Amino acid sequence: MTAMTDADPVDARPHTPLWTLKACQLLGSAAWACFGRFINVFWSDIGVTRTEVGILSLSNLVAAFIGQLFWSMVTDRLGEYKRVLVGTSLAGTVIIFFNMVPAVQSSFWLLAAVSVSSSFFLSTGGPIIDAMCVSVLKEQESEEQYGDQRLWCAVGWGGMSLIAGQLIDTFGISFMFWGFASIQSMYLSVCLFYMPMAKDRGQQNEQTVSLKQFLTFDVAWFFANLFVYGLAMSVVENFLLVFLNEDFDNTPKLLLGASTAMMCFFEVPVFKYVEKVWANNKDRLTSVLMACKVVLAFRCICYTLLPASNPWLVLLIEPLHGFTFAAMWSATVEYGQRIAPPGCVARMQALVNGLYSGVAMGLGTAMWGPLVMQPPKGSGFWNCFRLDAAAIVIWGIIWQMGLMIRRRSKAARSAAMITAEQPLAEITPSA
Repeated sequence: MTAMTDADPVDARPHTPLWTLKACQLLGSAAWACFGRFINVFWSDIGVTRTEVGILSLSNLVAAFIGQLFWSMVTDRLGEYKRVLVGTSLAGTVIIFFNMVPAVQSSFWLLAAVSVSSSFFLSTGGPIIDAMCVSVLKEQESEEQYGDQRLWCAVGWGGMSLIAGQLIDTFGISFMFWGFASIQSMYLSVCLFYMPMAKDRGQQNEQTVSLKQFLTFDVAWFFANLFVYGLAMSVVENFLLVFLNEDFDNTPKLLLGASTAMMCFFEVPVFKYVEKVWANNKDRLTSVLMACKVVLAFRCICYTLLPASNPWLVLLIEPLHGFTFAAMWSATVEYGQRIAPPGCVARMQALVNGLYSGVAMGLGTAMWGPLVMQPPKGSGFWNCFRLDAAAIVIWGIIWQMGLMIRRRSKAARSAAMITAEQPLAEITPSA
């Protein structure tokens, strides 16, 4: 009788339809493509310096990281996703419109306050949606994988970036705010009308797990790799559009959107099929992560070969993003789940999102901001891309050496245990 009583609330809890996971990924990324991808261009257009862009980007990412942790705790306390997603999305959408106020644009500190506040509230769209995808797929024992949900993020991001670039050229930079708000309204509608209130009980149980269980070499080395890779990717993710906008001749906003669309177009097949690479051999995960570093280095070198008179050639480089991000992210999510302590898969996903998109991207942006300035104030984009390529290759070698030493250490311990057990077997009397 007790077992039946305990099971009843879980069975009665309404399931989250899988299409809502895809819709949240699609609409959330499409809305952010109107705003987040072009915010650095907006700052550049209103006279913000490259150093100040770096400071603003760092502040936003730190605020987003803090917001992710804070709103995750609120979500766990409430026991459901809906109110957090709806409330924070609505508040953040209202706040971003203060960027259009002339008094805010003329004051760096007011601009920073608006940016930090909006980032704090809008931080729920990434890790909470990802954690919800993992939780719902596990709960419903679906044949679909995380990549089947995550690819819709690439569709929304890439498709809307291309459209937004053209509409910004047509209607002006203010379209980025109105486009964001319009798509956010559809996103909020899905959350309000189709997402059940109840949250997966399994995630609530994870709150009792001690953080000390994360203090292992495997987890620390995994986080170290994610952090360094995030630093290397930050110059591409946060400054590529500024690079195209300022260092090339007459770059149209349409190209900025087209470059993003090209990146996301090649993310889709990678998210869909890359899991087949390690389906039967989990050891291939580290090989994929190492290959991503090599491709990222090659991508950075390609940027240095672009002629200033023809920025459209960047579209030949952007397909590499399908590997440098989509393959890396899918392998990272899978690797993180594999080495997570028991009962900590959802928490691992939150830490992965926060470390990469918040800490690494934030510090990376602050680091690259002054460096990408034109000489003599900085090194310029061309030298920074070369430096980035060399650094990620060097780190890849160090990381692989660490993995090799770890494997040998595990093999030695296993051999020692077998050797220690053999004398006991020899003295055990036979039947």
